[in-house]
Amino acid sequence: MCDASNDAIKTEARLPILMRYFRLRYLTNKIHSTEIMKYAFLLTYIVCCFTNKAAAQLCSGSLGDPILNMTFGAQGFQMPRNMTTFEPTGDCPNKGQYIVSSFLFGCGSNNDHSWIKMIGDHTRDLNGNYMLVNAESTPGTVYTDTAKNLCDNSNYVFSAWISNAMQGFTCGGNPVLANLLFTVKALDGTVLASSTTGDIPVADDRIWKQYGLAFTTPPNTPEVIVSITTNPRFGCGSGFVIDDISFRSCGPLVSVTLDGTTDGGNVCADYTNPFILQGTYSTYYNDPVVQWQSSSDTGRTWQDIPGQTSTTYAIPRRMTGVINYRMAVAERANINSLNCRTVSNSIYTEIHPVPLHKAPVNLLGCFDKDLYLPAADPTALEVLWKGPNYSSSEFNAVVPRVSYADTGLYTLKQNFYFGCVSFDSFFVKIYPSTTITAMPPHPVCEGMSQQLSVTAVGGNSFQWYPSTGLSNDAIPNPIATPKDSTQYKVVVTNSYGCKDSAFVNIDVYRNLVMSAGPDKVVLGGDTATLTASVKGTAVTYSWTPNSFISDVNSIKPKVFPPESLEYTLSAKSTVGCGSSVDKVLVKVYNDFNIPSAFTPNGDGKNDRFQVLPLDNYKLIRFNIFNRFGQLVFSSTDSHIGWDGRYNSLDQPTGVYIYQLEMVSAQNKRIVRQGTVTLLR
Repeated sequence: MCDASNDAIKTEARLPILMRYFRLRYLTNKIHSTEIMKYAFLLTYIVCCFTNKAAAQLCSGSLGDPILNMTFGAQGFQMPRNMTTFEPTGDCPNKGQYIVSSFLFGCGSNNDHSWIKMIGDHTRDLNGNYMLVNAESTPGTVYTDTAKNLCDNSNYVFSAWISNAMQGFTCGGNPVLANLLFTVKALDGTVLASSTTGDIPVADDRIWKQYGLAFTTPPNTPEVIVSITTNPRFGCGSGFVIDDISFRSCGPLVSVTLDGTTDGGNVCADYTNPFILQGTYSTYYNDPVVQWQSSSDTGRTWQDIPGQTSTTYAIPRRMTGVINYRMAVAERANINSLNCRTVSNSIYTEIHPVPLHKAPVNLLGCFDKDLYLPAADPTALEVLWKGPNYSSSEFNAVVPRVSYADTGLYTLKQNFYFGCVSFDSFFVKIYPSTTITAMPPHPVCEGMSQQLSVTAVGGNSFQWYPSTGLSNDAIPNPIATPKDSTQYKVVVTNSYGCKDSAFVNIDVYRNLVMSAGPDKVVLGGDTATLTASVKGTAVTYSWTPNSFISDVNSIKPKVFPPESLEYTLSAKSTVGCGSSVDKVLVKVYNDFNIPSAFTPNGDGKNDRFQVLPLDNYKLIRFNIFNRFGQLVFSSTDSHIGWDGRYNSLDQPTGVYIYQLEMVSAQNKRIVRQGTVTLLR
């Protein structure tokens, strides 16, 4: 069933991601039993394929940790210059160039844009880099490095993932196909092993395939030089992509199970079944020994576990944390050399803290009242309450209308993920209860008070909320003077601690506040708008007389008396919160008078020269000039007059010229020009 296909080996790199995904699905309760079986089968398949066939025919057993590992990183990665003879570029490579990238398109030999879109590396990581090489007519070294600290007579695998970059129509449909040579040499240049990829065919999409070689180190060969080279024939083409170059030891087939499965373990810290790891390895070494390892960073780094050298390992009990385990195998003489070991699959274990246990609590029950039990932990999967005559699986459990027979011990069992269970106990004792009754109050006007009244049976302690506006918040009949409508809550408590409560609502009506507004000045035939204001609860109002007025029940009626007339506004609160009368005078002039002189001497009489404000008229301009034609005052507000100063300096006695323009809402204009005498 397992084979060395491209997809199976690519899945190896994604194994940690898949395991985290399945674990997250389990933690969030979004995985069903059928899915668990399916995913368990899939993970077993992946582990099998990875362990047995990860390097295709290159290694029939398991691999060790990478001794050399060129993944080309992610954004910002730069390849060391001594590793390749090809020249780096920041864009589509021309012949003799390469680029390390995760996203490219529109590249091609002779800039024909015929190469495949290059998105993501061979593991399908969209942010992962690859090396795109244009070796057109350019022989050279794609990659070279030195593997050190090797063991004699040991097997190693040198491999890389390579894909076509060209399509069938590249180079006019006849491209030179890429062909690479894998070589392992001793430091003196002796070729120890070599293998060629053969011609890499073109296709409509990238086809990643693992190429490489396996070899055995001769005696006294602790270091070797590995290289990937190309020597294309002359002509258009020779484009390819390479990724994940590695050099690793190869040994027996090694596998590890936890309690008989390759699945990880998630348990609660109070688990009783110990974790037992069992390792196996196939016949390979003459004198094999094992070494168990652990990782606290999800497999990024591994540490030997001292003294653990048998194929069975009992994981020490711990209270929390995530640790991965695996088993390494090597010849006895090489076990201390990390580069000579073969390692198993990794087993994930996580210990989840036991939920906090609460100390026993005494609960008060009041006869014939509902007893609200403490709320359960919202993260629990299920809960179970047990007590005398009571059982419930509700998270917010209530014992209805308790009686004296409900006295006794209540227990709460809560089940959490990973088998975590908590037990809490509560002792309930039933006491006589109390009952309170409140007399409904009546509404009051602002500033008025009334006495609240409640009666309680079996209660002797009172508390009102809020206390604002109350004469005393700890008596049954306080005097309330609230500023606004308020809902009061009163709680009565008896000597046993049993409580009852009631709500009292007081509506506060607003007192009447009114004004008929300022007096108005109009010219004969014009209209003024009265600007009264009336506030309060349930207020009625009207104007008198009803002559020359648009609406006697309007707060801002229009008036147009032929001569000066006084209007009276009468208002009344229908809920008894006040009544009032106010007057406004509407002065009617045949024309408006502009003073001929003014005396700005500060005596409060005729200190300013200004025009009479007319209702419904807007002052467009009011300018004053001295005898030299200099503008000494200007205003568009009829309520502002000239005080006889210019630039903060008193102006001399004399005659000044004014210009005036006003316009009504009906676009009626008044224009005046004349003189005024300033006297001091």
